[in-house]
Amino acid sequence: MTKKKTVLVLGTNAGQADLIRHMVSRGWHTIGCAHVSGLPGEALAHGFEKVDVRDVDAVAALARRIGADLVYSVSSDLAIKTAIAVSERLGLPHFYDSGLIELLDQKHLLRALLNERGLSVVPYTRLSSGAEAGGWTEFPCVVKPADAQGQRGVVVVHSVEALAPAVDAAVAISPTRTAIIERYLSGVEVSSNVLVRDGKVVINEVSERLVHRGELFGIPKGHLVPCYNVSPADCEAVRQLVRDVVAAMGLDKGCLYFQMKITPDGPKIIEIAPRLDGCHMWRLIFHSRGIDFLEATVDALIDLPMRDYRPRADIPVHELIFQQTPPHVAFSCAGFPQPFDALYHEYRYADGEAVQPINGRLEVAGYYVRTSRDADIARYEAEKP
Repeated sequence: MTKKKTVLVLGTNAGQADLIRHMVSRGWHTIGCAHVSGLPGEALAHGFEKVDVRDVDAVAALARRIGADLVYSVSSDLAIKTAIAVSERLGLPHFYDSGLIELLDQKHLLRALLNERGLSVVPYTRLSSGAEAGGWTEFPCVVKPADAQGQRGVVVVHSVEALAPAVDAAVAISPTRTAIIERYLSGVEVSSNVLVRDGKVVINEVSERLVHRGELFGIPKGHLVPCYNVSPADCEAVRQLVRDVVAAMGLDKGCLYFQMKITPDGPKIIEIAPRLDGCHMWRLIFHSRGIDFLEATVDALIDLPMRDYRPRADIPVHELIFQQTPPHVAFSCAGFPQPFDALYHEYRYADGEAVQPINGRLEVAGYYVRTSRDADIARYEAEKP
């Protein structure tokens, strides 16, 4: 009898629950690990181990003990770093290497590479305290930790007086105690979910990113496929920029998540992540385009033959919308009803559970995917900068 293959999924939160479900459906023996128990993916897995996903040695020891054939994670920059490091150490399948992961994790390194190659050039500076910010004179600007995720510490600064405090706040939550200041980019936000195989971009789905403004700057409200406020020409410019970046980095195989803005000077890259996004975008792509991006990513990871990825064309706008609430409050399903026409809906909490802080400002308590209604058009129009 052929031994069932085992996968170790790093993390058991709502994002990893998607991967856990998928690997179980493939017939893999699926073990999850996290530093705390009780997260949604734990109940879906065949087993759970209380191990901090940031501890490479502990995760490697666990992978050896369970005889893991694969160690992987989605939606988490922290977990994907460990997944790559452990997979390199144990000779397991993986995309990229630790060098590329470090490049994409350190925002100043990515910005330097892009600027040197003339791809999505954006002025920036890196610094370790607000006292070093005196040389920056362009406002508004964006201040962010050099290496944090989940929109933590990202703010728009409109004056020189507010700059140093913003830098110090970003430095305080940065693992390397550094921040970057970069030019504020105006325009519609877009994302691109990308799969590369044999050095070619085989999936390159551009979506419109609906975002909050003001004090909640950068936090997403949802996504649209296809884009509503972005022209076909600009969407193609995004796809071409993706192809150029993949070629410049010499990437052979893997998935990437690009976050960009459509500026008057064309698309500009905000960030690139070497993983599936944290917004369940694969579900939106599946319900709108008919492509299972999660399945395609795992196929590539374990070297299965490539399927025929031909997305549905001429489709109505589909939306993925987050049901959001401040952290530290008791969740109530009644406050976030499921739309009657939802193609998919999921709560992250049960009634009465405390909403946990992720970005610390506005957290996702649930989400749904559906085909947009005529009444939604006015809402999309309001998303234009």
